Amino acid sequence: MTPPRSALSLVALMLAGAAFAQAMPTSIGHDRQLLIAAIPSAGARLQVTSPSFAAGADIPIANTQYGTNRFPGLGWSAGPAGTRSYAVIVQGELGQDPAAGTSIHLFVYNLPATTAGLPSGMATLPAGAAYGPNVHGLAAPYAGPHTHDTARHAYHAQVFALDTVLRFDAAPDLDALKQAMYGHVLAAGDLVGYATKPAATAPVRIETGFVSGVAGRDPAVTVYKGIPYAAPPVGPLRWRPPAAASTWQGVRNADSFGPACPQPGREMAQGMPQSEDCLSLNVWTGAKPDLAEKRPVYVWIYGGGFIGGTGASPEFDGEALARKGIVVVTFNYRVGVLGFLATPELSRESGHNASGDYGLMDDIAALKWVQQNIAAFGGDPARVTIGGQSAGAGSVGFMAMSPLAKGLFRAGIAESHARDPRDTELRYLSVSYRTLANAEQSGTRYAEAHGAHSLADLRAMPWEQLIQGSDTIDADVETGSTGKPPLFRPVVDGWVVPQGYAATYAAHAQNKVTFVAGNNKDETGAVPETAFDALRARKAPPRGGMPPVSVTLADYLAYAHRKFGPLAGDFLRLYPARDDQEAALQNDAAARDNSRISTWLWGRLWSKGDDKPVYTYFWTHAPPGPGHDMRGAFHGSEIYYAFNSLDAVDRPWTQEDRRIADLMSSYWANIVTNGNPNGPGLPDWPLYDPRKDRVMELGNHFGPIPIASAEKISFWERFLSTQRAW
Repeated sequence: MTPPRSALSLVALMLAGAAFAQAMPTSIGHDRQLLIAAIPSAGARLQVTSPSFAAGADIPIANTQYGTNRFPGLGWSAGPAGTRSYAVIVQGELGQDPAAGTSIHLFVYNLPATTAGLPSGMATLPAGAAYGPNVHGLAAPYAGPHTHDTARHAYHAQVFALDTVLRFDAAPDLDALKQAMYGHVLAAGDLVGYATKPAATAPVRIETGFVSGVAGRDPAVTVYKGIPYAAPPVGPLRWRPPAAASTWQGVRNADSFGPACPQPGREMAQGMPQSEDCLSLNVWTGAKPDLAEKRPVYVWIYGGGFIGGTGASPEFDGEALARKGIVVVTFNYRVGVLGFLATPELSRESGHNASGDYGLMDDIAALKWVQQNIAAFGGDPARVTIGGQSAGAGSVGFMAMSPLAKGLFRAGIAESHARDPRDTELRYLSVSYRTLANAEQSGTRYAEAHGAHSLADLRAMPWEQLIQGSDTIDADVETGSTGKPPLFRPVVDGWVVPQGYAATYAAHAQNKVTFVAGNNKDETGAVPETAFDALRARKAPPRGGMPPVSVTLADYLAYAHRKFGPLAGDFLRLYPARDDQEAALQNDAAARDNSRISTWLWGRLWSKGDDKPVYTYFWTHAPPGPGHDMRGAFHGSEIYYAFNSLDAVDRPWTQEDRRIADLMSSYWANIVTNGNPNGPGLPDWPLYDPRKDRVMELGNHFGPIPIASAEKISFWERFLSTQRAW
C-alpha cells in the first residue's frame, strides 16, 4: 500500500491500526461504530446528497428492503488535492444507544478519483471499484434499510476521499478495509436519512396460513410481498411443474419482496438477491378484508426476453391502481435455462412427452393461486385480467392459447408484439417460440457445453454455473434480418402450448377472452430522430429479441433487400431514401407501419375465433429523464403510465406526465373492471373493427389515428402473404 500522509511513523501507524482492529471486532455486515467517527480524517468535509431524500428526511420505502431495495443514489463534492479514490459506506444505527452498534448496507471502495456520485438504482460499479461486506455478506450489492421495529432509525451514507487505492491479496473483510483506510482519509462526509419498519396490518388467512402485509405510501392501500405460491423448484423439482407451496404456522410477515429468479446479471433483477427459491407473488389492495369485497383483479407478468426480470420492479408498483379499486398481483416466474430448458430426457420424464415451458407453468400456477386465494384480499376470482409487456405480453398470448389456463382469466392485455402469424418479426421478438424438436436439440447442446451428460448432472449443477452463457441468441432461426430470438423461450410442446399462432387461430382454439393489444412508437426497429447520430457511431452484435435499426443508407438498403427480396423495389418506392438521414426516417416509418398493420391483421384473425371485444392502441409518449433523446417512446415506456407508478420511479416527472398517467391508468382500471377501457371523462377508445384501418393513439394525444395509408397497407398485406405462417 502507498505510505500514509500521517505524521505517525510507519511502525506507530501499524501499531495504531492493530490496536484499532482489536478494539472493534466485527462480523460480516455489522460494526460497533460509524466509520466516520472511527477513522480519523485530515479535517476536510465532503458535501453528500441524494436525489431520493434530503438530509434528515425519511428514506423512501422503495429504497428499503420493504420496497424494491433500489439504491437511492448519492452525489458528493470533489475531494481535496491528492484524492486517488473514494469509499462509500452506508451504515444503519441499530438502536438509540451507540453501544447497540451498526449494520452495514453498502460498502464500495476504490471508486475512481473522478467519480462524483453513484446513480439511483445502481446495478454495476464503475470500473476499478469493488464491493466490501454488507448485511448480505462479502461482495454483496446494496441492501436497503430493514429495520426490525417501528422506531425511527438513522442511516448514514458516508463518503471518504482517500489518498490511496486500496489493494488486497484476497477479498477483504471489514477489519481489513478499516485498517487499510486508517491514516489515508483526506476528507469525509455524511448524509443521514431515517427509516422505520412499516406497520403490519391485520393478518388474513390464505390456503397456506396467515399473512400480514404493510401499509403502502398511501395507508389506504395494503401491500403483501413475497408470498410463496409454489414450492421452491430445487433439487428434484428443478424443471418440473410447480409443486404446491408448504403451509406455515403462525403469521407470515409479507413485508419484503422475495428473491428474483436466477438470471444473468443484475440489471433486470433490479439488483435484488437471486435464488431458485423465487416463486413468490405480491398483492396490492385497498379492500377491507372484513367487508368481503369483490374487487376486480389484475395479474401482471413481467417482460425481459424470458431471460430476466422480477415482479418487484418499481414500475410495476400497484398502489395507484389499487387506489382505483383494482387488486394488483405481480409474481416471479422461472426464466432462462431454468424456465425454458427442453431435452429428450425431460420430455420422457414429464408423462406428456413435453418439456421447456416451466416458466409458463409458473404463470398458470400463479393464476390458480389467485383463483384459490385472492378473495382473502378483497379480490374477485371471477374477474381476473392478465397483463404483460414484451415477454410478458408473449406470456399473455401463450396463456390465451393454453388449455391449461382456460377459465383462469377473462381478459388479457398484451403490451407490445401481438402480431399477424406471417409477420417475420414474430420469429425473433419475445413472442417467438420454438418447436419441441428444435428446443430439445438446442437444450442437449447447451447441457453438453456445460459438462452435463444427463438430467441428474443438470440437477446437481449449481444454478450459478448453469446460467453462465444463457443470455444468448438462437442463431438457427432465419428472421429476414439480423434480429435473432433469445435461445431460451417458450416451446410449442403439444401440452402447455398445443399449437402455434396460425394453427391456433385457424382452429379457433384460443381461450375466449377480451383482448387488448398495442405497440410503441419507438420499438421494433424504430428510434427517435434525436438518436440517429449516436446510433450511427455505435456498433454492437445482435442481442436476443432485439430488432435491427437501420440509420445509414447502406444498412437500410441491405435490410430492404434481405427482408423483402423480390418486393424490395416496391418497398423502396413506398419508403424511398437517398442518404443516411432519409434512410433513418424511412426505417422509422416502415417499422411503425409494420407494427400497426400487423397488429390490425392479427386482430382480424383473432376475432374470427373469439367473439369477445378487442381493443388496439399505439403508444407515443417519451418519458422524461436521461434516456429521453436516445430512447423516445421506448419498448416498455408505457408501463409507468398504465400503472401510474410515477411516485415509485425516480424520473423528473412533469405535470403532463402525471396527467397522462392518470388517463392511462384509468383506461387500464376500466379494462380490468369492465372489459372496456372507456369511462366518464376519458377520450373515447373505439372497439377494434377489422373493416376500419384505425388504432387508438395513447400518450401525446388520445384518439383514433389511421394505421397507415391504403397503399402501404396493401403492400404489407402482399408481403406477409408470401411468408410462412409462424
